This record gives sequence, structure tokens and C-alpha cells, in this order.
Amino acid sequence: MPDLLDHHPSDTDLLTHAGRLLVRMGCSRDDPTDLLAYRDALRVYDRVVSRAGLLPPTLDNAAMLLSLALDLSSGTGVLLDWPPERRAALLDSLGRLLAEPRWAAAGATGDEADQRPRAGWIRRTGRQPFKRPAMPDEFRIEVVVGDPAYREPVEARVLIHGRPVVPTVFGRGPAHSPEYLLDEGRLRAGAEPREVQLAEADCTEGCCGALYVTIRRDADQVVWEKWRQTMPGSREPAPEPPAYRFDASAYHAEIARAETDCTWSWRARTIARLIKAGLIEEPDLLSRWDAGRGWISSGFDDPDTAVVTFWYVPGLASGSPERADSPLQFRWVIPDDGTSPEAQATAALRRLAEEDPKSYAQVCGGSRERAEELGFSWPDSA
Repeated sequence: MPDLLDHHPSDTDLLTHAGRLLVRMGCSRDDPTDLLAYRDALRVYDRVVSRAGLLPPTLDNAAMLLSLALDLSSGTGVLLDWPPERRAALLDSLGRLLAEPRWAAAGATGDEADQRPRAGWIRRTGRQPFKRPAMPDEFRIEVVVGDPAYREPVEARVLIHGRPVVPTVFGRGPAHSPEYLLDEGRLRAGAEPREVQLAEADCTEGCCGALYVTIRRDADQVVWEKWRQTMPGSREPAPEPPAYRFDASAYHAEIARAETDCTWSWRARTIARLIKAGLIEEPDLLSRWDAGRGWISSGFDDPDTAVVTFWYVPGLASGSPERADSPLQFRWVIPDDGTSPEAQATAALRRLAEEDPKSYAQVCGGSRERAEELGFSWPDSA
């Protein structure tokens, strides 16, 4: 590839394909060793970034260059064997280019329905990879939203000494979402040790494993230790990273910053997060209906909807659950109506308090036999 780029320095189609190749190889859902083992990775990054100004300023190209910058800032690309300051120089070059009016306009242009999520992503995320942390990045969290055109995940990337932990250690799936790691306080450190799952294989833990670490407070330090990988079918133990110690005040300040920073989120995702926060604060909003909270986030197929799922077990509220091993799962889809996310979340929580959600949500999991037994219709698509 670098030889082709050198022989055809003005071929913008080839340049675009090379950039997209790097983006896909660095994708957190795939195996990062694809990129880390690519011997020409540094040369291709160098050619693509140094000639990026030749590309036409389109939405596709702006998204591709932003994805490269996110990878070079906090993704697998950080782990390549970079010469001193070279990665920072490439990031600075991309930052200057994407800040130019013609590129800024290209990134904001997305009038078609299928382009609007991507344009919104660029507006929210466009400057993120070019910001330098105010404090030394001994411990840092970057919530990174991937390109919605490819349904990339939202990750709470943990960086230790500037290096992303998950692709360094695990590499079989992305870091968990901010809803999982941050919204429920899993990364907070207390006197009692807590084992936290940082990442799971994209195909599920039961197939290809997960990454765990134990977090505890030790006087004026926070300790990350006892790393554990589950690797089904593997006969060799996974290499264990060393224990890390962080200044407790700086650590908790970074956790608090990450927990309250919602600049990465879009409207429907914010609605879902506010609903989830309300249900964590008032779990009886669901339990009164014999229901328990399930997955809550923005829609996978339609990111402009909030999705609330819950499990139904008759008798749960009374403390006498009937066949708790055979729950039914329900799904409630809430389209963004254009009002403030706070108002929509409040309305959703009020409806959960006043109306049995089984009357307006749809069955989406469990078994057909159990659904029919309890008087609910089984979806045709299930």
C-alpha cells in the first residue's frame, strides 16, 4: 500500500481507500492485532495524513479523517511503535485540516435522513481528539463515539499513561459503554475491592472472553490489580498486566469529570440515560408492576429513539416471584419528539409511575410458551 501511494501520489481514490483500510483495521470491534501486526501501518498513516489535504472535503472523507484522529488519540493506533512526537504531529495536522472552513462545512452537511446522524456526530466529536489533557494523563477516560454510519460502539476508553488499556491487554472487543462503566459508578474506588468488567468480546464472553480488573482504595491511592481474562477454550493463562497505583484525589476527580461530561451524547441517548438514572433512583417505578430494569439506551437501528427494556416476573413486587427463571422481556421505544431531553425523560418516568408498561411495551424476549401462558402476544420477528 505505501508503495502504491508513493507511485500514485495524486490518486485521491487510492488515498481514500488507504484511509478507510486504517480505520477498519483499528476498529475496536475487530482484532487490534490486525493493525498492530501490519508492518506498513506507520508508513500508510504518514502518507494518508500528510496528503489528506488533497481529498475533496466531503462528509464521507471528513468522517474517515475524524475516525483516524480518534484512533490516533485514544485507540489502537496509539499502540504502534511511533517515533518520538510523530503521532502528535499527525494529530496536529489532522486537527488543522478539519478546522478549515471547507472541511468544517463538509462535516456539518447532512441534509438527508441517513446523513444527519453522521453530521451530528462530527459536530459533537470533531474537536475531541485534538484536545490535550490539562493534567498529565496518568489515568484518563475518553468517551468515544464511533462513526454511526458503521454502527460503531460508544466506548468509555481508559488510558493509563496515555495508552488505551483494552486493546493493549484484551483486544477481542471494545471497552464497555459509559452507561455501564460510569453511570452506575463501577470505576469508583472504595475500601472494599470491586472486580469490574472493562470489556467483553464482541461475540459475548461465553464465546471469546472478557477483561476484568479489581479496583480498591488504599489510603491516598487507588489500586488497579488482579487483572483477569476469561478465555473459553484456552489452555494458556492470559498475561496479567502489573498493578497500577494512582493518586486518589486525581483519580476521583477524573472519574467525576467523566461521569458528568455529556458532550459526547446525542438527544435520544441523553433521554435514555436520564430515564435510566431515574429508574436507578426510584426502582419501585418498575417493581410495582412486577418488573425489573433491563437494557436502556438509544436504539441500535434508529439512534433517534430511546429504548427501555424490562423483565416481567409475576409476583416480583410482593416478594413471591412466580417462575423467576422464566421471565418475559419487554421493549418500549420512545421516539425523540423534539422537546428537551429532560422533559421527555420526565414524561417517560411519569408514565411508568402511572401506567403498567406491559400495556404499551412489546414482548421482545423470553419464550413464546411463557408469553402465551401469561396472555401476551409473541412477536413475529422473535
